[in-house]
Amino acid sequence: MHGYSTDSNERRVVPLLLASVAIALAWMSSKSLAAVHLSVPWWMEAPSSMAFYGVLYALFDKYFWQNSFVCKLGLVRIPNLTGRWRGYLITSFDGHAKRHELIINIFQSWTQVSVFLTTATSMSRSCAAVIQVDDPEGVALIYQYENQPLADAMKTMHMHYGTAMLRVSKEGCLAGDYYAGRDRRTFGRICCKKLESHRAASSPDQEG
Repeated sequence: MHGYSTDSNERRVVPLLLASVAIALAWMSSKSLAAVHLSVPWWMEAPSSMAFYGVLYALFDKYFWQNSFVCKLGLVRIPNLTGRWRGYLITSFDGHAKRHELIINIFQSWTQVSVFLTTATSMSRSCAAVIQVDDPEGVALIYQYENQPLADAMKTMHMHYGTAMLRVSKEGCLAGDYYAGRDRRTFGRICCKKLESHRAASSPDQEG
């Protein structure tokens, strides 16, 4: 996965809160050891605030950020897009004449994300991304991707880069436009809906 940016200010607030909790835990740990007259060996330090912070940050990045209680408190506004999305795209390559089925697999933590889009002829993966939460038109996932044609694709297809801007609708759909740059100069629209969680992909390795 790679990092992504966001217009939410939570990444300035949450680290301060985690640091405060880490300091409190380190103080409590020190007091507890002193209360039971327990001293650690010279080659081993008592848990420090930095150690607690590292553990808390790692847990928050992977697990706590998607907790419903944390979201209700307003600490996290970034949406959790993790899962498998099924839908279609229409492209200017064939004059928008046909719907091409696709699967999008999104793997996300609080600070990192990967977007894999697969069709019958190619596979693309994100290399940079932004998640906007303050856009008046709704939450938006904007990412740059690298597209690789599959072995049985037409000879005219080749590796290229492009950009997609997808919005999350109130109905839970992910839809928007994409543009393939340089010599391909194609554009189109993507529309998909999230599959049930038990059918979602569990590892980015499944997409090659």
